[in-house]
Amino acid sequence: MSSNRSAVVSLAALCLFSNGVAAQSLSLEKFKEQCASIPAAKIAALGRVTEAVFVQPGGVQLAPPAPRGAQSAAPTHCLVRGKINERTGIDGKPYAVGYEVRLPANWNGKYVFQGGGGMDGVLRPALGLLGAGVPQPNALSVGYAIASTDSGHLEEPGPLGPYLFGLDPRARADKGYSSIPPTNAAARALINHTYAKKPERAYFAGCSNGGRQAMAATQRYPDMFDGVLVGAPAYRVPLAAIDAVGHNRAFLSIAPKDAQDRPDMGSALTMDELKTVADGITDACDALDGLKDGMVNAVNACKFNIASVTCKSGQNSACIAPAKAKVLNDVYRGTRNSKGELIYSTWPWDPGLAHPGWTAWKIGTPNVWPPNARNMTLIPGSIAYTFSVPPSKPTDLMAYVNAFDFDKDPKKVMKGDGIFQAGMEFEAAYSIDLDRFVDRGGKMLIYHGMSDPIFSATDSISYLNSLKTEYGHHADDFSRLFLVPGMGHCAGGPATDVFDALSELDKWVESGKAPDSIKASARNAPGVPWPARTRPLCAYPRVATYNGSGNSEDATNFSCR
Repeated sequence: MSSNRSAVVSLAALCLFSNGVAAQSLSLEKFKEQCASIPAAKIAALGRVTEAVFVQPGGVQLAPPAPRGAQSAAPTHCLVRGKINERTGIDGKPYAVGYEVRLPANWNGKYVFQGGGGMDGVLRPALGLLGAGVPQPNALSVGYAIASTDSGHLEEPGPLGPYLFGLDPRARADKGYSSIPPTNAAARALINHTYAKKPERAYFAGCSNGGRQAMAATQRYPDMFDGVLVGAPAYRVPLAAIDAVGHNRAFLSIAPKDAQDRPDMGSALTMDELKTVADGITDACDALDGLKDGMVNAVNACKFNIASVTCKSGQNSACIAPAKAKVLNDVYRGTRNSKGELIYSTWPWDPGLAHPGWTAWKIGTPNVWPPNARNMTLIPGSIAYTFSVPPSKPTDLMAYVNAFDFDKDPKKVMKGDGIFQAGMEFEAAYSIDLDRFVDRGGKMLIYHGMSDPIFSATDSISYLNSLKTEYGHHADDFSRLFLVPGMGHCAGGPATDVFDALSELDKWVESGKAPDSIKASARNAPGVPWPARTRPLCAYPRVATYNGSGNSEDATNFSCR
């Protein structure tokens, strides 16, 4: 790693791009011909093309868990699917890096690699539809060419199906990082074939696992992308997953029992109890930004103490029972081993914990067996099958959670054995050596919801602070973090979670001027005129502060201070 950070950033300042990119226009007939010619073009980077079709404007069905009929609009485009590096794994199963590329007839000259989600294993429509942070309805609709990948495996059926790829070493590497280069090569080859031109700009944009992939690209493949949009990054997901197991155990300890003496995890905390806590956070921290509006913007100044809403002797309403208060406090302190050492991260108190998106991850639905909290259904299998070395093969994930040893088992995700890479080797993306990415002018825009229930916004703050320690004040030249009060995982919650971070990243790459704020809007209830509330999202550690006059629902009356 270079020690001369000033020289690195000075070189970056010379790598600014010209403003504006003209749309690439082909006649519709010529565009259709180019699309139809792809299978016969014998382009090595494409592997085996399985589909190349001209698509008229209309709706595109979204991938599960989106319900059948859930669509996103798409313009006239060419859809290409294919498979690269087809092989048989050590488990005897077929593998390949599956990809999808959508090329708009009216191309803006730019390209977005769309990150995945969860354990991947699903080839999601390459639309650039990533929740918060992108143009509406999607990036394809405003002219970007888009690529996506299944990250080298397909999800198998059954409750353990998403994790079984972890029994193949190469599939682990593909999931973590090595499926990015071949997918990127395929996308660029298709762009060049179709438009006879290379993209003027290339971005990686994703949330959750997609945000982690974006960070991995800056660290492992710093020459591929001009900028990355990093939403709610799962950049230390093996440790976050272990933390989630700790949360599962904590909530199970206060869960009432059903008629069969089984813990009803979904009833561990009621919505009234969570609202009591949310109200306590609001009372303690809301006004610190100069306006009582239900949003906690002054993150660093918020010093909520759950004792303020814990029931005193003889009190049984508008408070939370001591045992439940202790569990919530332990959850927000982060899971620890027997020595009291923090395994992952602490969590910021935010009123968004009373939103259904938070409970869906943390405790699930009341009166359901087995518990359906996403932390229970999605997380334990990932630790056992895909992050641990050697891989475990539990069939009863509840038993696995209850038997997890927080002193011994975290070591299994840290280091491989020569055959398998461990989770913190192939899946994590926590390096702060970004010299090459910075040297060529790369930009990284991070956003994170303060009530994210699976990846802590505090962990994103920690990464940004590490960059500031490594690069000094020059870190602001290439990295910005925007916290979204009230927002859950990637989107949702009582928040101003509608904003266009991709356009802000694009402008930053083109002009070299870093964004200090991003205008954000709330999602409106039916019948409420748009927009009900707008706010600036401020580059951390600055805070959106009301100026004291004018419409308090209008972002123009706030400043980042």
